[in-house]
Amino acid sequence: MKIRFSLLHSKKFFRLSLFVIFVFLSSPLFSQITAGNASYTTTTQYSTSSQDEIYVFCDEIGTGVGELTATPTDGSSGWTFNWTKWNSSSSSFSTSVSSLDTSTESLLTNLQDGLYRVEASNGTDSFEDQAWVLNNSNSQPTLTLSSMDCVGLYFYASFAPLQLQYFDIPSATLLDVSTEGSYTFTLLRNGEELDHLSLSNYDGSSKSFVDDEAFEDEKSYTMRVTDPYSCSFISESVTSSTYVVEAGFSIDPMDGEAPLEVEFENESVNADDFEWYLYQDFDRIEDATELADSLLVDDIVTDEDPVAYTYEHPGYYYVKLIVSSDKGPETCIDEYTLIEPVEVDTSLVQVPNVFTPNGDGQNDEFKVKSQSLKSFKATIFNRWGRVVYSSQNPDEGWNGKVNGKLATPGTYFYVIKATGEEEEKKTYTKKGSFMLIRN
Repeated sequence: MKIRFSLLHSKKFFRLSLFVIFVFLSSPLFSQITAGNASYTTTTQYSTSSQDEIYVFCDEIGTGVGELTATPTDGSSGWTFNWTKWNSSSSSFSTSVSSLDTSTESLLTNLQDGLYRVEASNGTDSFEDQAWVLNNSNSQPTLTLSSMDCVGLYFYASFAPLQLQYFDIPSATLLDVSTEGSYTFTLLRNGEELDHLSLSNYDGSSKSFVDDEAFEDEKSYTMRVTDPYSCSFISESVTSSTYVVEAGFSIDPMDGEAPLEVEFENESVNADDFEWYLYQDFDRIEDATELADSLLVDDIVTDEDPVAYTYEHPGYYYVKLIVSSDKGPETCIDEYTLIEPVEVDTSLVQVPNVFTPNGDGQNDEFKVKSQSLKSFKATIFNRWGRVVYSSQNPDEGWNGKVNGKLATPGTYFYVIKATGEEEEKKTYTKKGSFMLIRN
């Protein structure tokens, strides 16, 4: 484990009084040191004396990036500032530090680790304050691709945890900076998070990660570790392909009336070979014991995108796709079965929305085209709800007359009820309107 401390060892330390000194005439004047760019802030745990603030800065390149700002809280101007840093050789704040000052604030930048004090005066009032700066410049995590197979890519990642420390000035001993956070490992693929692991007590050991998703071409992997000080460190990238295969497809439409034509869209990833299985409605097959008994076609469809298939009869139909890949040293196989079946309804199609009973031999009857029906009843109403036509024969149609007289042109309404020949217990109802037009 690495140890970071900000003051050199010394056998003798003067006992320091770290009380903030307030000098005032008529009212108290408070001061403060702030660090807006700090990633983590806590308070010292000195054995005696007043406590100081500790500011931790994320320093990925290890150059010292600490920043402190001193600002009188009363908002007055006319201040001069003097910064010093603790010097172990003289056991005092004797090392002068340059600052960027205005009449209302003072700024220190690019600070190395250490304890810094500011003394300020405006000719009438004065104050002192001090704070620790600790630069968290950890090393990069390591990410290693250990192996790959049909399950996925296997990675190992490790990180050297850095415990930041400061001196207990009165006792000249090192103290750990207290945190309640954890180390979070995040595996990234092309910059997007795949998996993460949070550890409250990380000991520097290797941790394993798996990417079990199928993808094509090469991808770039990195490991991001966020430590308890809220600093993130990124590993060198590792580039790899995979031979994991994933089956998938979609169907359009998923339901409709027979005959129903559907199209298949292959959404498989990383696959070379495709086997499609189209199944009949299992409930209609006598003595069927397995799903394979309900295959709709004698041969397995092997096209990458099979041609559109037309379901002629009502029922519930399933589709399965098995894919494989020979991109690796072993053949990888995956399958996907449609969770929701293709639902094909008894056909009641092409109900006309207009007809013209004018005797020209074209569209002179209002007739419903139907298929595979056991029972049928069509009822037509005028706009006042009076029945003008009723029939139980789907081969018959309304000629546009009521009691032998021509019906008035306009809007009419229909209700069609039917029972499927193959699904006798299911009743289908359709309602709508159409126009009667006479030229």
